[in-house]
Amino acid sequence: MARKVGKRKTREKRILEPATYLVASEGTKTEVLYFQQMADGLSRKYQGYEDRVTVPNFDIEGMGTSNFRLIEDVVAYLRTSPRLFENIWLVFDKDDIPENYFDNAIKKAASLGWQTAWANDSFELWFLLHFEYLQSGIMREQYTEKLDMYMKKEGLEGYNKNDPRVTEILQNRRNSAIKNAQRLEESYEMNVPASQKNPCTTVHHLVREIIELERIIDKIKMQERYF
Repeated sequence: MARKVGKRKTREKRILEPATYLVASEGTKTEVLYFQQMADGLSRKYQGYEDRVTVPNFDIEGMGTSNFRLIEDVVAYLRTSPRLFENIWLVFDKDDIPENYFDNAIKKAASLGWQTAWANDSFELWFLLHFEYLQSGIMREQYTEKLDMYMKKEGLEGYNKNDPRVTEILQNRRNSAIKNAQRLEESYEMNVPASQKNPCTTVHHLVREIIELERIIDKIKMQERYF
């Protein structure tokens, strides 16, 4: 007796959701904590306005892998995600990986239509730019030493990358960090590979985009006060 063949269950077609962001980082703590706090703050700003404006939605995922493995993991994540994201950002460091791995990962992400918030050499460079302009590459231990000094000046016991109070301190200095990061990025010729740009970071592009989302809702709230 022939086996009855049923219809294969088809997957529902996903529709691109506006103002949706997937921020996938190689780190599982520092970067996740930093961007999650920003996303949570943004969500609070938009509360009560869901029926009047498109509310940005962020998924912050710490993948625990870097470069091409990070790209592969994000591809797998997107394959099973019920959401079709409008914006995809990868966050990763140069670390000690081969230079061509780093450069090729950036190119591969761009070919997929994704954006990268990378740091050469360490994500802590972005933190340090909140307090000073760094013109020359330094050792990773020196990032910690410098941040330790600045955090003590802010009243903390020192720099603990997983302390949520660190992000709160940084929030008040975002404009300085963006200015320093932009200046640093523009100090290199366009054709210089990212692996050769040390120190340098593009994290400010993602942060600036989040700030722009904050300005949208702030503008709406201000208009309500006067009209």
